[in-house]
Amino acid sequence: MTTNLLAGPILRRTTAHRVCVWLATSDPLLLQLTITTDDGSILGKSNLQNITQQRIQIGKKLWIYLLQALPCAEDTRSQFALDTLLYYRLDEIDEEGLSTPIYLEDLAYGLYPYPSFFIPTELKQLLHGSCRKPHGGFNSENQIAMPDALSHGQTLLENTFDNLDLRPAILLLTGDQIYADDVAISLLATLRQQAVVITGKQETLPLGVNARLNPATILLHGRKETLKTHKTGFSSGESENHLFTFGEFATHYLYAFGNQPAWEPIWDWNELDSLGVYDQEQAKAAWEAQQIPLKSYHRTLPMIRKLMANIATYMIFDDHDVTDDWNINGNWYDNVRDSPLGRRIVSNALASYWAFQGWGNDPDNFDNDLIFTITQQLNDDENDTDIGDRYDLHTWKSRGWGFTIPTEPPIIIIDSRTQRQYENKYYPAQLLDRYALDWLRVEWAKLKTGQDINQSTCPIIIATTPVIGFSTIEFFQKLALWLANLIENIPQITMLEEFAGHKGYLINWLVDALDAESWSANKVGFFNFMDVLSRRMGIKRCLFLSGDVHYAFSAKAEFEYQNNILRCYQLTSSALSNEPDAKQSKFLKDVAKLTQENKITHRKWALLPKNRWSIEVQLVEAESTKSHVISICNLGLVGFKNGLPSSHTLLTGDEFVVFPLPEQDVQIDSGVIS
Repeated sequence: MTTNLLAGPILRRTTAHRVCVWLATSDPLLLQLTITTDDGSILGKSNLQNITQQRIQIGKKLWIYLLQALPCAEDTRSQFALDTLLYYRLDEIDEEGLSTPIYLEDLAYGLYPYPSFFIPTELKQLLHGSCRKPHGGFNSENQIAMPDALSHGQTLLENTFDNLDLRPAILLLTGDQIYADDVAISLLATLRQQAVVITGKQETLPLGVNARLNPATILLHGRKETLKTHKTGFSSGESENHLFTFGEFATHYLYAFGNQPAWEPIWDWNELDSLGVYDQEQAKAAWEAQQIPLKSYHRTLPMIRKLMANIATYMIFDDHDVTDDWNINGNWYDNVRDSPLGRRIVSNALASYWAFQGWGNDPDNFDNDLIFTITQQLNDDENDTDIGDRYDLHTWKSRGWGFTIPTEPPIIIIDSRTQRQYENKYYPAQLLDRYALDWLRVEWAKLKTGQDINQSTCPIIIATTPVIGFSTIEFFQKLALWLANLIENIPQITMLEEFAGHKGYLINWLVDALDAESWSANKVGFFNFMDVLSRRMGIKRCLFLSGDVHYAFSAKAEFEYQNNILRCYQLTSSALSNEPDAKQSKFLKDVAKLTQENKITHRKWALLPKNRWSIEVQLVEAESTKSHVISICNLGLVGFKNGLPSSHTLLTGDEFVVFPLPEQDVQIDSGVIS
């Protein structure tokens, strides 16, 4: 591995007409991506003349690349071979034009010395997962550390790399690829040091007119107090070591992508303590609790790097990529937006998301103006106020985070974090506003004109939060919100809140406490989304893939409105490395037992028939465990037959937990209502 390589290579957007590979280096290199067959025949290359568009500097010692190889043939209709094992290599070109291959043998499967991949005619297997908290993999019930479940994907590829019927073609990371708010104290100590190295400076953040914060002055484990002191509006309960600067976000990605074995968290307490900690007793308790799971996560990092080098990887943010509860309601949005420090931390998170995740999903989604805004800010050493204001405004208001993949069946990844609609600032939001719903329709129209799509097509829709939630749990949430709303509207309570200057305090507190941002928490938003899919887009069946909730389940559902029926599957895999504690696991098991009849119907009653709708959900039982919900760390594997999901398997390391799914649509008996 070249000493300049900081992260990658990661195989990103991969289609018949273009293959993208992402990587990061500490110095600007002239790199070329070459696609080959196993006999060395060259199928495509990246254009060296386009290196300035495919390489961007975002720090003194940080350059990121999205190398894009096109088929070699001059015929514009040419494409890369489908259903064929392909390979890629990276060559460094010197000043004389001589090329030297970068060593990638440690990332190779089989005898060929380079990473491999394939482009499927139709999907047969894909992987999906979410929620990689470095110190989150601990099974409280068994008192053992759990490895990052994403590593199970590498084990699977090791065993199936040359069998394209069994080898997954795509990895979908559906949120919380890092935990920016909940960082282990020993990890932050390393990240903040390395952040200065890669950016070449100690970044400061705005606090207001002519005032700036130097994060280096904050003691380890003391950032929660800083966020509170400067009224950022952040609501994460675990923010003692929250990431602040762009460099800190960047180093967390470099660490999580598995490239920096030299970047060890500081395992020794005395060494950590010598750096200065806030509230020594609490800090040491946190350090002790985080040690074992963090070491388990750290050991899997080389496996993560190898996996992402050999499978087309797509990513979308959820809240922890920025901060817990990000945009949970209008009140949160307003408070953070109006705080100079809070606003800049979110901007840094979004800029790092673009650089390390978003750009590789679809480079065509991002115009030069956004890229210039980000790079201008990150390379500004003078803290120019106008440059900073442009940076905050442009990142916050960008609407280009969602994207599609022209697979068979097609995949639509929606952004339900930055495009919310707040009718009441204290209540749960609609997760997609009208413009986001229009974007969905436009993307569907583009897919339909670019490939063979008909009424039998079952598109895959990535929604970070389950669209069809675990019904019993969501019932308790909705009941609590209903009661809070009832109390909130008692005249005496309303008067008291208004007198105290905290109108809506109770419901706002409950939304935060319950993490109430499920689709069903706002019935209008849920209906608008389902109506657009079924009636306006004409989709008859679809597959939702989600994460977020820290448990896994599978369900079938049937949504009906005005004689339009949408039959859908909900497959949820969470978490890769953030297992519920003992109390939460017990609650999940108890709730699962309450689901005696595994069908539940929700209806919208209305005087006029045209305003009535219903959805009926049937939970799927796992074959081996005979349970409906799984709470141990897992990675989801979805199998397809004839364009439909046929199975949802959870890879847990010890076993495969299989949720069988029908090969064809099954009419759910609508006679059972609970």
